[in-house]
Amino acid sequence: MDRLDVQTKQLAVDEDGTVEGIAWPYATPDRAGDIIKKGALRLPVTELPMLRNHDTDALIGLWTSIEERDDGLHVKGRLDLKSMQARGVRSQILTGRLNGLSIGFRDRGSKRHGRNRILSAIELVEVSIVREPSHPDARITHSKSFDAARSIAEAINRAATAMKGNR
Repeated sequence: MDRLDVQTKQLAVDEDGTVEGIAWPYATPDRAGDIIKKGALRLPVTELPMLRNHDTDALIGLWTSIEERDDGLHVKGRLDLKSMQARGVRSQILTGRLNGLSIGFRDRGSKRHGRNRILSAIELVEVSIVREPSHPDARITHSKSFDAARSIAEAINRAATAMKGNR
């Protein structure tokens, strides 16, 4: 059986459940030391499952755009908001409890370079939305709803800190 590797990256979500982010930034390795080279993914991939934590029983949407850019592998898809589980994931993204993307792939060509594994050919199997990303830079990159919620939370925290100082 082929080994399925998982890696985690960046994420954003909009009002209609559209999710986008960098599924793999090319410039840095993840915590396991894996580096995927630009061109490793054999495009075009037309659709991929959007899962919650790599759980094949937790299909929460589909990725419909997979694109290689200079900075990394970008994905865009939509949560199936008819699903209660997908609505819950969207809510957790907006509150900051879920903030990463994690790719599931099969290694189709790699070599070791010191501590790192350099992947030159992969088969992308799925992209999951996760809480604990393996890549240290994995986070929500932008979202109108998330940005507004974060601004409100920051204002509340500043006010609470100021109130503590006045006691």
